[in-house]
Amino acid sequence: MRYFHNDYNEACHPAVMLKIQENLGKQMDGYGEDVVCEKAAAMIRKVCDDDSLFVHFLVGGTQTNLTVISAALRPHQAALGAQTAHIHVHETGAIEATGHKVIGLPTMDGKINGAQIREYVRMHYADTAHEHVPQPKLVYLSNPTELGTIYSLSELKEISAVCKELNLYLFVDGARLGYGLAAKENDVTFADLAQLTDVFYIGGTKVGALFGEAVVISNKTLAEDFRYIMKQRG
Repeated sequence: MRYFHNDYNEACHPAVMLKIQENLGKQMDGYGEDVVCEKAAAMIRKVCDDDSLFVHFLVGGTQTNLTVISAALRPHQAALGAQTAHIHVHETGAIEATGHKVIGLPTMDGKINGAQIREYVRMHYADTAHEHVPQPKLVYLSNPTELGTIYSLSELKEISAVCKELNLYLFVDGARLGYGLAAKENDVTFADLAQLTDVFYIGGTKVGALFGEAVVISNKTLAEDFRYIMKQRG
């Protein structure tokens, strides 16, 4: 019997293993500063149509979510996402275990929208005691969502505009991004994601790579000390 699990239930794509074998025994720098990673980063910038992007490589999705959110948020700040969001219901509470509240917004299909985000932020600041609760600062989306739905370009544009209006970071978890971009009804491109978000990542672990996620940062403030946070978070 076959199950629709992720590709990491079958090691990796044969082409990935062949490339690893080709590079066995070659001396390279560590921590993502080798020529292979440099070439990969250049390819990602090209497909995103933006040479100014910062690209970093991490091992898996949980570490990537934790590292990105740690880089974005100050101690009193929180991430907003769907109540079904991966960081809200999985990852053993990694975000909250290391100091940042995750706030789940109601959803019927795994997605949230700009109106919900704006209303939550409005309610937060309307409360005269708002400093007693975590401050919403980052919006977390996963595409596809945990329910298998995908965001359209118009939906992403709406959310991006609201985040800019309210001075919130927009972060797209791309652990399953390959599935979303390949979906028949998808109208979002890598270039759209680079333009509309502050940071997103391209997941490899779940789509045939042996492991690995590529973090793509367009917001220079987030990028400034990102490698420090990467090291601190393992």
